[in-house]
Formats: sequence, C-alpha cells, structure tokens
Amino acid sequence: MSHHVTAIDINLLPRDPFFATPLGQVLRWALSAGRYIVIFTELIVIVSFAARFTMDRQLTDLNREIQQKKSVVLSYGELEKRVRDTQSKLANYQSLEQNTNLAEVFEKLSTVTPTAVTLNRLGITSSTVTIDGVAPSQSVFNMLIINLQLSPNFSAVTVSKVESAEKNVPGLVFTLSAQTKQADKLEAKKQPPEPVDPTTEKL
Repeated sequence: MSHHVTAIDINLLPRDPFFATPLGQVLRWALSAGRYIVIFTELIVIVSFAARFTMDRQLTDLNREIQQKKSVVLSYGELEKRVRDTQSKLANYQSLEQNTNLAEVFEKLSTVTPTAVTLNRLGITSSTVTIDGVAPSQSVFNMLIINLQLSPNFSAVTVSKVESAEKNVPGLVFTLSAQTKQADKLEAKKQPPEPVDPTTEKL
C-alpha cells in the first residue's frame, strides 16, 4: 500500500498589514522588479563605458591622421610658395627682357626716321611699331617708308592713313605700322618644318 507525502509550508510570521496599502505594494514591487531595473541600468552603464572607450580610441587615431595630413598640406603650401616665387621671378625677368627689347626697337627706329619727321604718338611692343606723325613733305614721307622697308630690323610696313595736314601746318599727317625683327623670329618658330621627301634624299 503506497503512502502519499504532502509538504506543508507553515509561515508562523504574521503578515505585515503595511504591504496591503498602496505604498506597501509599490515598495514590494520596487524590491522585486526594481532590482532587475538596477541590473539593466548597470548593464547600460557598462556598455556606454565600453563604447566611450572605443570612441576615444577612434578619436585619438583620427586626430593623429589629421595631424599627418596637416603636415602634408603644409608641405604642399611651402611648395606652392616656392612655385609662386619662381613664377614672380620669371615674370620680372620677362618684363626686364621685354623692356630691353623695346629700348632696342626704339633705337633702331630712330636710325631710320628722318629728323624732319614729327612723331605725335609712338607705340612699341615686342612685335609691332605704330607711328602717328607729320612729315613736312612727300619726299620726307617717302624716305621714311623706304628706310623702314630697307631696314633689316623691320618688315611688313603698312600705311593706314596719309592725308594733308591742317592749313596752318604744312606737310602730311600719317599713321603707319611695321613688324619688328622679334615678330619675324616668333613667326618663324610657329611655322612647322617642311616635310622631307625620302625619294629626294641622296644616298
């Protein structure tokens, strides 16, 4: 014959009536479920601390990379400064060379211009010369044109205007232009070399 054993729990402590009140029920809930909230909060704090540590490490690496790239950029800035200084020096050299060429052109022009010619305006560049002036006679004007054409320093002489001067001023008022020897050299450099026919080459 089998016997059934029944376990009976007897709580001899009296039940506190405080826990039957609303405040007591809230306190009971805080003691039971609140500990899980505390544990969850602590987990969040630990995860946040770990994430902050990772972010600080990434921020340190990023700052180090920025400093390296900043050094590279600063080195490029120094190189750019040197390039600009070199360009400025080249511009000064070119300006000085151009001024020297203009002085040479003016000197060569004065040797072919008759003394009787009056120059009202003279324009000189590295490639052309433009003259506005007055010649006292047709023969003096013709001498100026011939001198320019015969000079090895000028070419392509063009007369754009020639007319009688005012009544009180005898002679001819003229405007002419000519290319300088410098322009001819530049034009020759631009022209490509003529092709060579291989059949005409001598063996």
